[in-house]
Amino acid sequence: MRTRTLRALALLLLAALPLRAQEEASQEPARFLIETITVEGPQEGAANIVRAETLLEEGKTYTEDQLRQAVYRVHRLPFVLDASFSLRKGSQHGAYELAIEVQTARWFFFDHWIRAFRFAEPLDLEESVRTDETMKSSVFLGGLAGARRFVGRSGVLFGALDSEDGAQVGFTKYDLFHRGILASAGYSRTVCCVREVLPLALDPTFTSWGFDSSRKISLGLAIPLGGPQSIQLSLSERRGDVSSRRNVIVDPQAQVPVIFIEDGELAYGRAEAKWVYDTSDDPLLPTRGLSLSAGLEAARFDGRDLIELLPSVEGDLFPIPIPAFHSEEVVAAASAIRHWPITPRQTVSATGRVFGGTSRLENLMVRFEPPRDVDLDTFGGSLGVQHALNLRRSRHSAGFTDVRLESGVEMGVERTSPDLGPSPLERFSAWVGLVFRNQWGRVRAFLSYLDLGKILQ
Repeated sequence: MRTRTLRALALLLLAALPLRAQEEASQEPARFLIETITVEGPQEGAANIVRAETLLEEGKTYTEDQLRQAVYRVHRLPFVLDASFSLRKGSQHGAYELAIEVQTARWFFFDHWIRAFRFAEPLDLEESVRTDETMKSSVFLGGLAGARRFVGRSGVLFGALDSEDGAQVGFTKYDLFHRGILASAGYSRTVCCVREVLPLALDPTFTSWGFDSSRKISLGLAIPLGGPQSIQLSLSERRGDVSSRRNVIVDPQAQVPVIFIEDGELAYGRAEAKWVYDTSDDPLLPTRGLSLSAGLEAARFDGRDLIELLPSVEGDLFPIPIPAFHSEEVVAAASAIRHWPITPRQTVSATGRVFGGTSRLENLMVRFEPPRDVDLDTFGGSLGVQHALNLRRSRHSAGFTDVRLESGVEMGVERTSPDLGPSPLERFSAWVGLVFRNQWGRVRAFLSYLDLGKILQ
């Protein structure tokens, strides 16, 4: 009786094995042998870049999701407006031609914005076209206009006039060494009125430094690791003549709310090395996907030969030399952005960032105090939620248009230890606005509310 029972169980197991194998085979994603890759739409230089950016190789098999992620990488190229793919029958059974249809932007491009702010307390931020007397509201205008040209097999040369960075020129080389590596270099020069608001770890007094004229050099390198992963390196430095130093949070009771500085030179440099995982479908107006990054960020700030002009009781200005100073920081940071399409026209996004590190300040200048050297610990983070509604989306050979309504809220905190200024610096912002995009560029108009008070207490 026992032997008969064991034999029956064995037969049942043998009969279930093919069904089990069939179920496992049906759960595996289908794979497609890509015999050739064809890029349709752009000129030769752009087509070479698109083909390299897919990171796909002819003669290999890929899943549908891998093909879709390859097209998303193409879509994230700055000169690509739209991209889609289709599979066509190849020269033999089971082989396919991957056809990627790409719509590229025009050779001339622009990106302009207008942002109206309402502040919870008096703030002095960027150079605005209009600020009320209470410093609680401002209107900021900005943007750039430029042109690009494809050079050689996979290079892009561009130049632009930028309201923040002045006249700029740059070159980007795609598919470096035929490995999908991206390398970029840029140079810009301004003649007036650039302001940098520094992190608290570099300037705990939370002030903005103004450059009268400046030059900026930037370098970038992105090394693909396969699929959506890459290692990205960036380096930039702005150097120029100093014009002013202003308190961002305005004290109405202060006799001298703005400190003017004459002569001298400032240098502000930043470097970043991070791992990036990106499956988002669009760099400007994403509707789905996940973006993760983690790495190290470093920054330094130097000032030398500075002369501060202080007003006397009689109203005259007299010069006060300021000793050369230097500050530097290194932080570890991680960020995440997730986009969910909740309807065909609506997207909800969640953002988050955390960081922590140390900084060293030499000859730190706090008003009415002697210079000193300080070591600081710095840490903080932010969380945000955004909503986007597509009001119009047109994809035709004769035209390309996006009109999108965006809104969002964000809360963040930045803290230093020991506290030498407005630490912890807490931030709450809310905004709503319209974004218009066509084949030439983008225009954004936003209404924003900003509170830098004690939000979390």
